[in-house]
Amino acid sequence: MKNKVLYILIKNYVIFALAIGCTVIILFLLLIYQTEKQLGKLKNLNASEVAHKNFEAINSETIELFGGWVEILDENLQIIYTKGEKKDNFSSYSQKEFTSLFFDDNKLPYYSSVSTLLNEKGDTLYCLVKVPKNKLQYEYTFSDKNKEYVSIFLKILNSILVLFFILFFINIYMFSRRMAIKITKPLDNLAKGFEEIASGKYDKRLNYKAYFELMQIQDSFNLMSEKLDKIEKEKKRLEENKQRMLVDLSHDLRTPITTVQGYVEALQLGIITEKSTKEKTLNIIYNKIRVIALLIEDIFELSKLERSDYPFEVTPTDLSEFIRELVVEYYDLFQKKQLIFQYQIPPKEVVIPINKKLLSRAISNIISNALQYNMAGTTVFVSLIEDENKVYINIIDNGIGIPKDMRKSVFDAFVRVDGSQKNDGGSGLGLTIAKHIVEKHGGDICLDSTKEETHFRISLFKSNV
Repeated sequence: MKNKVLYILIKNYVIFALAIGCTVIILFLLLIYQTEKQLGKLKNLNASEVAHKNFEAINSETIELFGGWVEILDENLQIIYTKGEKKDNFSSYSQKEFTSLFFDDNKLPYYSSVSTLLNEKGDTLYCLVKVPKNKLQYEYTFSDKNKEYVSIFLKILNSILVLFFILFFINIYMFSRRMAIKITKPLDNLAKGFEEIASGKYDKRLNYKAYFELMQIQDSFNLMSEKLDKIEKEKKRLEENKQRMLVDLSHDLRTPITTVQGYVEALQLGIITEKSTKEKTLNIIYNKIRVIALLIEDIFELSKLERSDYPFEVTPTDLSEFIRELVVEYYDLFQKKQLIFQYQIPPKEVVIPINKKLLSRAISNIISNALQYNMAGTTVFVSLIEDENKVYINIIDNGIGIPKDMRKSVFDAFVRVDGSQKNDGGSGLGLTIAKHIVEKHGGDICLDSTKEETHFRISLFKSNV
């Protein structure tokens, strides 16, 4: 059974109840013991305690207090002396009557006790004590005449009550301490943990041993703080990327704008006069403005893809035919740059829902990078593979490769393989846009680059269409 709070509370309650019960029983027994011990000091109620050969010296005070009296009998059971107020009419006893006095018969109105004694002549006498039953029971419990007994009893009772409350509060303290250790301390740790989280310390983790529910709260707290920690780190990373993007963007815009500005000023000032030079200058200006336009277009496209409400529609498409048509467009460019192009696409239809325009751009961005950065003789291989749940588009080349320290950031904005900020006709956003497009399809894109090859893999989920 799990160590749940409910079961633990029941268990502790039972322990507490048993402790209180045992305390009450022990104190009750102690009360009886002390009562008997204290009241046992009130002697002179039995014949053996008061018997004396000098009849006048018999101490009958206690006996008379309870309504009883003392009788002295001779050998023939004749009453020869009485002390106290006699309440019956016997002047002598037969053997049978005498013997019956000492049987606990409810019909007998008295408690009787007897003791033998010798007088000065050596004759055997009997000291008989009689105490009325109703008088003894009533007077011992309630009678104001027994103030001494009542006082002793009340003192014992008060002592027992004081001891009871002392033990009761000790039990409460021990029970509270036990609960505090198991419940209050973990709750205090939780409160302090939430305070640290509220102050921005998202790396706070809890580690305590407690009951099942409190352990669940601890696990949930640690999971929450772990997620908040990741979010905070991601936030810092995005902020750093944003700052870097602004720096890179300003550089990428400043370079072509400065170039255009210089050539325009040269034309305005009449520095360039020859017609062929002017045409060459205008062509440079056009190309630079085209780079700026491409960069702005890519930034705009990236900002749209990052929006959660970006309109994204898919249609069932034969991915095999789609990739064939796409790579055919690059055939002449491969030939022109003397790159070796190979592909492996299944002849059968592989139909999945895609946004043709966006996925075409994602794949084109990767192929364009292979064309732009690799030397002649490089082999570029494109394949389409499927399994039960996914399709995989692989774009592999054995060109210059990607440095190991850049593989994790290659999909970040404005990252270039050569690490430079030179303008080479690209915006530095191609792989970033490709990543966002693939993620919009519910897939993922990854890089597996070695010294021998660069391998981009796009994974897309199938669906019933």
